[in-house]
Amino acid sequence: MRLDTGEGAPIEYSPPSPIQAVTVGQGAFEKALTELVLVTPLHLRASRSVEWVRASFSRGPQASDRAFGGYCEPGLRRGDCISLLEDVMGLSDWDKFGVALALSLDPLKESISRAVEETLAPQLFYSMIATGLVTWAALAANPEPAFTKAAAVISALLLIYLGAETFLELIEASQDLKLATDGATTWKELDASGQRFAARVGPSIARVLVLAVTVAVSHGMTGGASLLAARVAPLPNFPGGAAGASRVGVNVASLDQVRAVSVSGGVITLALPSTAVAMAAKPPASTTPGGARSWNSFSGLKRARGPAGPGKQWHHIVEQTDGNVRRFGPQSLHNTDNVIALDESVHQQISRYYSSKDPFTTGVQTTVRQWLSGQSFQAQRDFGMMILMRYGVAP
Repeated sequence: MRLDTGEGAPIEYSPPSPIQAVTVGQGAFEKALTELVLVTPLHLRASRSVEWVRASFSRGPQASDRAFGGYCEPGLRRGDCISLLEDVMGLSDWDKFGVALALSLDPLKESISRAVEETLAPQLFYSMIATGLVTWAALAANPEPAFTKAAAVISALLLIYLGAETFLELIEASQDLKLATDGATTWKELDASGQRFAARVGPSIARVLVLAVTVAVSHGMTGGASLLAARVAPLPNFPGGAAGASRVGVNVASLDQVRAVSVSGGVITLALPSTAVAMAAKPPASTTPGGARSWNSFSGLKRARGPAGPGKQWHHIVEQTDGNVRRFGPQSLHNTDNVIALDESVHQQISRYYSSKDPFTTGVQTTVRQWLSGQSFQAQRDFGMMILMRYGVAP
């Protein structure tokens, strides 16, 4: 993943792997969607001055079905469904894509219906959601998709919820759906392509997609960062704060500042100001002339740099303990300034010393490692450099 701030080279960020997509259940989905649509302001204007205007929606048994009846079966015409010609050759490729995508939402239709039935204009909300979904998916279906404005915020939310790998799978599923619908000539073929898309994506990811679109299209893009953050925070199981930032490298509170998201060759690029880049994605301070290269995990560093060399092992000057990872961030530890190649025997001697109790440093109350864990990053680094010199390693 690349974070392009427009200031120098993009920051290359590797989210922790593997990351599981956040699960959103049916009940949580309906509750969140209801809250989202009910707080969206609807401005009503009287047809004549100084009079009350009644705005209501019938909650009769057929009201919801009529609004969300979906598409009529071939040859069937009713008032509660949208009629399609059995021969769809008259539709454009993008029309067919939109129809198949709408058909893929059939498993969620009942949940969406229940969530918006209390609103003044449920059909309007459903149309907004459907239009937003088709618009985003149409962009995703391009060979090298690029998302801007509201679509970029939707993409950023999806990345936070799903992780980069699942996000790329969703892009691929959209592209495959487009290929399938381009060749469809009957309603049944469109329905089959929509069902394949639904089965591939799964209901939980589809719910996340609907919620992300709803946040963006139903007033989520007005009012700035504070309103967007307020609408995002109540989303079910939302991985906000440090968890969300670690998935994308973006400060979750600055989602509204994501200007664009693009995908090319398996690389996801986010265009955003430097102030929106999360601390987890910022490279640590470096004293090397070319700047330190950093990774989000030790395994990532080893994959990039390979073995330490014959008879050598990689050594962290400031140790990669769980406490240090939490306090300083993984990239402050897994970088070319802090990780060096040591002879295996020297590395083992230093490791044994850190596991021992030294009266000079700890008063024999704790091990050197435990005593050191409470020190600042710079104090730990200075101590680590001193130990290297003690064992004959030049700094």
